[in-house]
Amino acid sequence: MDGIGKNLKRVRLLKNLSLKDAGNLLNMTATAISKYEKGEILPDSKKLIDFANAYNVKSIELLKVYDSPKMKFTSFRKKKRLTGQNLELLEELIQDEVTKYLEVMEINNIDTDSIKLKKYFCNNLKEAEKAAADFRNYIKISNKQPLSDLINILENLGIIIIQIKNSNNRFDDFDGLSEIVNNIPIIVLLDGIKDGARQRFTIAHELGHLVLNINNEISNEEKLCNRFASALLMPKEAVVNEFGYSRRNISFFELAAFKNEFKVSYAAIIYRLKDLNIISEYLYKSLSIFLSQRIGKNDPKPIQPETSLQFKRIVYKLEADKIISINKACELLGTSVNEYNTEDNNY
Repeated sequence: MDGIGKNLKRVRLLKNLSLKDAGNLLNMTATAISKYEKGEILPDSKKLIDFANAYNVKSIELLKVYDSPKMKFTSFRKKKRLTGQNLELLEELIQDEVTKYLEVMEINNIDTDSIKLKKYFCNNLKEAEKAAADFRNYIKISNKQPLSDLINILENLGIIIIQIKNSNNRFDDFDGLSEIVNNIPIIVLLDGIKDGARQRFTIAHELGHLVLNINNEISNEEKLCNRFASALLMPKEAVVNEFGYSRRNISFFELAAFKNEFKVSYAAIIYRLKDLNIISEYLYKSLSIFLSQRIGKNDPKPIQPETSLQFKRIVYKLEADKIISINKACELLGTSVNEYNTEDNNY
């Protein structure tokens, strides 16, 4: 795919248009649109203007050379329902946001060479538990304390956190993504998630993909990352301190108190209790039924989700220091000048 063809596809996806939709706008077949995008047909200047008008962008947007890092999308947590154009659009949006973030880091002269995550050997559940404890020790947080602001902790380690807007709920089946891009660790999440407990578990799980050194030939990577996440958010020492070593029953009040302190879901708590053999399989199933009847599918009092402000903070700093223009800042943030100034005045 040539540069113009790639831009044609990129803009079409960002405009939420199928090949058929684009064809209807341009009075062309979907096959013809596809050939332009693949570089099999090169548009002349008139056709380029036609594409720009149809997509409501400036012609220069279709001629830009984007220095986008190549992403593998290997650690991609999603349900099988997320396919086709929705998946293509999501990957394009992620690529777009990663490119902008790396550009801002370069403009701000952030030393990315110093970002080095410690890796932990892990091929079984016991080693996943140890890795979580070792990571907590590395960030100097006790195994009895909750991780109050996970996003802030990881950003202070140099990990980029990107939150993708869930346009018209098209990406509901996407959980998270982690990848090393240009030697920089990146975690991608959905923005606007109402359940902070689910969000925090996803972050911890994706962190596992970044820091665990797993032999995929003999290990189930997803299972190990889940155990790492569970142990990171709910260390054994903290769980035993709250619930004891063995229980025949547990009150809802205990579960609610632990949920609010450690910012995890009810389901995650009782699963952790089962993993640590504090409760039996029978009690686990009984508690699952009880919680389903008590709170339903969605927690009526969900944990507040976390938000990353680092990218926005860097952009505002660069604009305030006159390193970039206000128009460039708005382009990076995907906002208008009026919205940009309004938000700036609200602080």
